[in-house]
Amino acid sequence: MPPLHPTVKPNPLQKANLCSRLFFWWLNPLFKTGHKRKLEEDDMYPVLPEDRSQHLGEELQGYWDQEVSRAQQDAWEPSLMKAIIKCYGKSYLVLGMLTFLE
Repeated sequence: MPPLHPTVKPNPLQKANLCSRLFFWWLNPLFKTGHKRKLEEDDMYPVLPEDRSQHLGEELQGYWDQEVSRAQQDAWEPSLMKAIIKCYGKSYLVLGMLTFLE
């Protein structure tokens, strides 16, 4: 009987250096595999713990709770957009700046 969860190769982004991260070199093995044949689910890397939906949802929930409590104190409607920007805005700003520089 085959194992339920075959051996999962670690995500190379976890050990990638700054240069590799900036230029996405850590993805080269996956690109090579995709060039040779059609990629399959087993070829994909596992999601990093900080990118799992459970973690991201809890982080956003914390910002939303802060937004709701501030809105109740100041008697205005809470803004989901403000919570999302506070939660994810910095990372997207950095990515946008890097994209602009390229």
